[in-house]
Amino acid sequence: SEGFIVDNHEDSVVELGALAAAARTSIYALKLDDQLFSASATERSAPVAPMNDRIVRGQGLDTLVAASRGTLFNVIGSAETIVERLQAELSGYYLLGVESAPSDKDGKAHPIRVDVSRRGLTIRSRRALMASTATRQPRNAREAVIVALQTPLPLSGLPLRVATYSLLGPEADKVQLLIHADVGTDYSTSRVVSLGYVIADDQGRVVDSQLSNDRLPPVMNGVPSALQFSGGASLPPGEYTLKFAVAEGDRVGTVEHTIRAGVAPASTLRVSDLMAGGPVNASGELLRPTVGYSIVFGAVHGYMEAYGSGAGALTAKYEIAEDEQGPSLLDAEVAPRMAGDSRAIFTRVLPVRQLPPGKYVLRATLSSGAATVKTATRSFELSAPAVLMTSASSSTITTPSEVYLPVAETAFLRRFDVADVSRKETVQMFRARVPEGALPAFDRGVQYLSRGAYADAESTLKSAINPDIDSSALLAYLAAVFAATGHDADASGAWQTALIDGSDAPQVYEWLAGSLLRTRDLSTARSMLEEATAKWPADTRFARPLALVYATFGQGVEAVRSLERHLAEHKDDVEGLFMGVEWLYQLRAAGVSAHSPAEDLKLAKSYADAYAKAKGPQSALVKQWLGAMEKKR
Repeated sequence: SEGFIVDNHEDSVVELGALAAAARTSIYALKLDDQLFSASATERSAPVAPMNDRIVRGQGLDTLVAASRGTLFNVIGSAETIVERLQAELSGYYLLGVESAPSDKDGKAHPIRVDVSRRGLTIRSRRALMASTATRQPRNAREAVIVALQTPLPLSGLPLRVATYSLLGPEADKVQLLIHADVGTDYSTSRVVSLGYVIADDQGRVVDSQLSNDRLPPVMNGVPSALQFSGGASLPPGEYTLKFAVAEGDRVGTVEHTIRAGVAPASTLRVSDLMAGGPVNASGELLRPTVGYSIVFGAVHGYMEAYGSGAGALTAKYEIAEDEQGPSLLDAEVAPRMAGDSRAIFTRVLPVRQLPPGKYVLRATLSSGAATVKTATRSFELSAPAVLMTSASSSTITTPSEVYLPVAETAFLRRFDVADVSRKETVQMFRARVPEGALPAFDRGVQYLSRGAYADAESTLKSAINPDIDSSALLAYLAAVFAATGHDADASGAWQTALIDGSDAPQVYEWLAGSLLRTRDLSTARSMLEEATAKWPADTRFARPLALVYATFGQGVEAVRSLERHLAEHKDDVEGLFMGVEWLYQLRAAGVSAHSPAEDLKLAKSYADAYAKAKGPQSALVKQWLGAMEKKR
């Protein structure tokens, strides 16, 4: 501009500055020097007082930019330097919060001044602030969302996290865009909120929008978490800008980011985005994605789709790692589930209770034979175990009286070892208790058992059992036949009868405990193992199964100490070493120690070192537990 004359309208210019402040707008002015543009003017048309005219016109621009937090630049020659200055000033800003008093909300402008101690800087700030609840506040939450969507700067009164996922939709030329948002924090019950979003294409045209009042639930009622929103839009493939706004009570939040709607090519196929979330729907429906950033209930659901004529031939492997390139901590193979001829769904729930709280990635690798077709990752956060809302006082801190430790299903399913009962020294010990008349039947029965002729062994041993003689050895080996053929309930019954008949061999207790674990009669197993430990306190053969039972019954400290006795003599038990580190980590997470925090950490490190030397398959997970224990020191 060459300027303008304010004359008696200076108040109007000041008011324009106030409107600029309300709109969070600054006005910069580039004033052209009119001397450069009047060189061809004749003397006759020249102004009488050109200097005074320039001053009067410049005052109007000065007043405007001063009222609107801008500045005035005089253009003489090229404006390149001025444009560079403007680019520098527009590249960033500082947001300063000012606490207001109730008297400030009177609808009047209140002067404000901002200074910094650093020299040589130019400060551009508002000269006055106006806070009027009567004229500036939206009338309701719905109107607040509308205003928030129109506001150019982000609003942070309500924390928001938004993620979008692309799948192939029913329309051939469009993509189904799934929108998920975490709204706020620490909501234990559902809340009614006003929300809206606007999706604009790269030309700024609005292609989809929503404005509604919805009741959003937390992840689970009674458990503090963010409110959960899920929605969707059908869009042509391309780049878009999504702006999302939510008003809950008197808090408003917005988030804006660029999104890409489209399924990615993978060799001759196409694949959707990888989705991760939890908790999994209680109905067990896995053919729909579960999305969410925070995982709080011990399981993460991975979901991915592939499209094309060869999609059904693909296989997938889901892995959980600390970062995109990190080693796998947990993994699972995933077979395709077909939905039509050309759409394959790869869905799997991975238990993550073993992992310490923290940030992880779910990594999905699609393969065709030995060739990798596509690798995708999705970040998620494993939160600390959630606590249901109770009426108990939060000021009361108690140490858990029961700590249940994880036990793998395979730990209970160790097969009965026929070779153990067929050892020469074991057979001789039991044979010495067999009455003279039953010895031939006992010897034949043991031979049949060793050769795997179980039917012959059973009939032979049964024929020699007599209630009038000591048949405890015959019953012990008959039970071994039952256990070898998978009839553990019959085996445990026979071994218990052998104990009643007078057998006090530790082997019978050991074999009996194994059958009770396999049939999940853990209460009886605990009684038998504790009785055996009392009889033979120096015999460590009962330590491992007793540790498993204690872990299942919530006796975490006793379980760790019992496993410690076992590992002291069986340092090559790779499965036991893995379990030892995990259990010590779980005790630390529960705020409990088997010995002391320092001693527990030292013991866990020794187990981890032995596990690594034995080339244990889950060394990365063991390191994760150790790292979590060290952080809690």
